[in-house]
Amino acid sequence: MSQESPNDPLRQALRQMPVPSPRPGFAEEALARAVASHEREAKRPARAFVRWETWFGAAVGAAVAALATFLVMRPDVPSAQEPGITLAINESRNVDVLIDSERTLDGAMIRVVTTGSVELEGFEDKHSVEWQTRLERGRNVLSLPVVARTSGPAQLVTVIEHEGRTRKVAVNLLVKPQKHDEVA
Repeated sequence: MSQESPNDPLRQALRQMPVPSPRPGFAEEALARAVASHEREAKRPARAFVRWETWFGAAVGAAVAALATFLVMRPDVPSAQEPGITLAINESRNVDVLIDSERTLDGAMIRVVTTGSVELEGFEDKHSVEWQTRLERGRNVLSLPVVARTSGPAQLVTVIEHEGRTRKVAVNLLVKPQKHDEVA
């Protein structure tokens, strides 16, 4: 199988040398030492979990994962820093939504969704209205009649769908509570 090497006479001489037999009990002692060594190692805590660098790295990794999860999963609700429109309870107002289109969109599906404390006037108790229309290239303005029903934050979300593409435009609203000295 193997090629003959120049040291072939040396190998032959080594093969012909007598091998001494092991002393009595040698095999049993060797196996007992191997088993004992294995049992000692199994009882020891893993060295990686003893080092402070491991725990520090794990804590930093967990903090980064928690932050990334919060940023990705945070709900799409209006925040106090975002500008919006303020309404009084029972106030009705047209809210303009600007849709800037790169091209003419024939058969675009428009869905308007209200969240929180507002409704679309004329569509009471419905939080979603949709229709199909044509949007011209450039600026398109939807003037949506909104009525404030209760105090608190709200959103007017317009979703435009055309040929598998979706775009969302959200307007933040805030309905202020009535003052106690005002008559409704």
